[in-house]
Amino acid sequence: MQTPVYMPFYCTVREAGRIIVKNPLIYENGRYTMNFDELEKLVTPTCRTLILCSPHNPVARVWSREELERLADIAIRKNMIIIADEIHQDLVYSDAKHICIGSLPGMAECTVTFIAPSKTFNIAGMKASVAIIPDELLRGIYVSVLERFHLNSINILGITAMEAAYGKCGEWHKELMAHLEGNRDYMEAFVKERMPKARMDHPEGTYIFWIDFRGYGFNDETLTDFLVNEAKVALDPGTWFGVEGDGFARLNIGTTRAMLKEGLERIAGALDKRENEKIG
Repeated sequence: MQTPVYMPFYCTVREAGRIIVKNPLIYENGRYTMNFDELEKLVTPTCRTLILCSPHNPVARVWSREELERLADIAIRKNMIIIADEIHQDLVYSDAKHICIGSLPGMAECTVTFIAPSKTFNIAGMKASVAIIPDELLRGIYVSVLERFHLNSINILGITAMEAAYGKCGEWHKELMAHLEGNRDYMEAFVKERMPKARMDHPEGTYIFWIDFRGYGFNDETLTDFLVNEAKVALDPGTWFGVEGDGFARLNIGTTRAMLKEGLERIAGALDKRENEKIG
């Protein structure tokens, strides 16, 4: 797993009786990239499955074609299986482009791609998702597990909601992305101007953004305490996504501009007060 990463990945792997091997992302100059050299060393005949989060949650990267092609090269050479969580594929901003790794040459045979309308259209309660598995052998193994645990059916309401979302909501989606991109640009400018010691990688996708508060001297424990008790804002603690998230927090911009502004103003105001007290 390329950590820090979506927290349910951890329990899902452990509950399946498997061992987590981390391939932490590289964080340099406020930007995350994949650590390909380390990945090459980690892959073995008994450790050859990678969970790819694309677009990545929580760091909001949309992996470039060059990055995915390099990953695909390793996967093919090392006989890997890529489990691609592409649930945020519909939430990509105008300055980025999502590429499904399973569409790259040679990757259809070794990729399991998961998508769902749940994030984009806010219908997670419908429990409707899709697994795209072109390879017949891989698909057969997957289906056999579903049948074993009686998970091979989907509720009719979920199917109807999925069909409506993907088939009839294109204009709504355009409006959504315009709103989210406006919120992204607002938040990015706000953090740069009003929280000068914080850092945020330029978000390329998703509606959940990753802020580095370590410049203010915070670790996970002190940051959570500060946000809740001084700023009166509850963000997702960075260590929920792995130890690499110590001193970070995840913020959701999927709301009104007014509510986003209020939350950011609370954080900035509390930070200003904290900094002034240090000077005083």
